[in-house]
Amino acid sequence: MHDELVFSLVAFGVFGLIALNALSYYSQRAMILPDIIWVLLLGVSYGGIAHYLDLGLPELTLSPDLVLYAFVPPLIFASTQKICLFHFREVLAPASLVGSIGILISMLIIALVLHYGFGFQWLEALLFGTIISATDPLAVGALLHGNSEVPEPQKLMIEGESILNDGFVVTVSGIFVLILFGGERFDFLASSGSFLTHIIGALLLGVLFGRGARWLLSVWKEEHFTLTINMTIAIAFGSFALAELLHLSGILAVFATALAYGYKPDEDNPNRQIHSHIWDYFEYIANAVLFFLLGASFFVYTSFEEVSLLLIFTSLVLLIISRLGALIVLFPFIRVEDRTLNKTNFWLLNFSGARGAVSIALILLLPHTFELKSLFLSLAFVMILFSLVVYPLALKRVLEPPKK
Repeated sequence: MHDELVFSLVAFGVFGLIALNALSYYSQRAMILPDIIWVLLLGVSYGGIAHYLDLGLPELTLSPDLVLYAFVPPLIFASTQKICLFHFREVLAPASLVGSIGILISMLIIALVLHYGFGFQWLEALLFGTIISATDPLAVGALLHGNSEVPEPQKLMIEGESILNDGFVVTVSGIFVLILFGGERFDFLASSGSFLTHIIGALLLGVLFGRGARWLLSVWKEEHFTLTINMTIAIAFGSFALAELLHLSGILAVFATALAYGYKPDEDNPNRQIHSHIWDYFEYIANAVLFFLLGASFFVYTSFEEVSLLLIFTSLVLLIISRLGALIVLFPFIRVEDRTLNKTNFWLLNFSGARGAVSIALILLLPHTFELKSLFLSLAFVMILFSLVVYPLALKRVLEPPKK
């Protein structure tokens, strides 16, 4: 039995790596979808075969702890460490605005429709609206990775906003969970204080980790890539784990850690080049595994018997109009480099709002006794797959040069 398990794991690894190369090659030739989305669709195909055909294939599923503790820290660190803090300061205000007030507007749009149109209780509707409004930084980072057509300031804002709004969503959804399942009454002042503590505490913790790591490396006078890789892996996972242990936002802690550690490109330093390449490979493999598992989990967690076609259609409409509505309301206040967004950048920001595995993880963490948990999972999976497949096509259309 042990030998069979080892052989199966090796076989999965071998065929998986070969499949990644093939998907990368053919997706670049076809230029229809990013290769990571083909990995997602391959996972969906595998999940369908394993679920419906009796071929002895194991059903693969996403675990919330796997997403939050294994994938979130390295992927957020990988994308954030490429951000220059000096340049990010220019887009911090609009990114924070969209990642907080924008989430609240999106949450309210979804909750209003679910409450008045389908009879959801207010708190349940607000909880789902909050969770599904999060633009997943793992998905957004994967879709934007290597895309040279997106202007750098806009890319900084999109990636920063996706991370900030995830930290916001995790905190706000945690408050709703306490009210719904913890028997606590809503207290605006107490909730606001808890919210600020979560954010400020996480950011301070991240700064301590990032600057502490940089100080240690300077004391040891070492820049060899093996040591910097060891250090950055340690602070990525360490900052997230300690933040969660202290009931702070782990996502924001990793974000602050990577920013505080510092972006120091040096084309003449081979150690920094190798460090960058190794982290790029970590990011590539982690994203591939995560997207495959996300696709493979679709048929396990989605129950079409529980959802009507009307609710599915409505959820897809809400997916689009909730973020669009939030951006329209905030449009006069979103300024990048002292200019309001032009038409292209507005639609780029809108269709960069892909949802992903973090939303699934948050729903899976809800109590098993929650009657709507299965319904939430089904709707979330449909909305996430729609955003991951359709939004890249919309982005491609937005980025197309105008016809002369």
